[in-house]
Amino acid sequence: MSHYHAVVWIDHQKASAWQLTETEQQHAVVHAHHHQAYADGGKHTGAHREVADHQFFDEVAKSLAGAREILVLGPAQTKHEFVAYLGEKHAPLAKLVVAVETADHPSDKQIIAYARKHFPALDRMRT
Repeated sequence: MSHYHAVVWIDHQKASAWQLTETEQQHAVVHAHHHQAYADGGKHTGAHREVADHQFFDEVAKSLAGAREILVLGPAQTKHEFVAYLGEKHAPLAKLVVAVETADHPSDKQIIAYARKHFPALDRMRT
């Protein structure tokens, strides 16, 4: 069944994606394949940055198929890297992203509350 709304919380290790209607929700968890870091610019500054895992991003994108509006949440930069990747490789999905917000490590209930904030039709949804 296709769901109108989707919300995904993503960091460099995993993503939790929900597809939502007013009366039901489906939840999927996708784990990253690689956990690598590299020094910024190859300089020995001690600063490190995560390497984007495109296979991971593709699997997260697949979990959002069928949605018509997508909310992206997460800490740090991975959420922005994911949205940029959607723009490059999954343009139709990228056009459905209605908001990108910072959310450290919310509970499932808190993520659904974010969805309610952005998708008013879900106000009657049972949690």
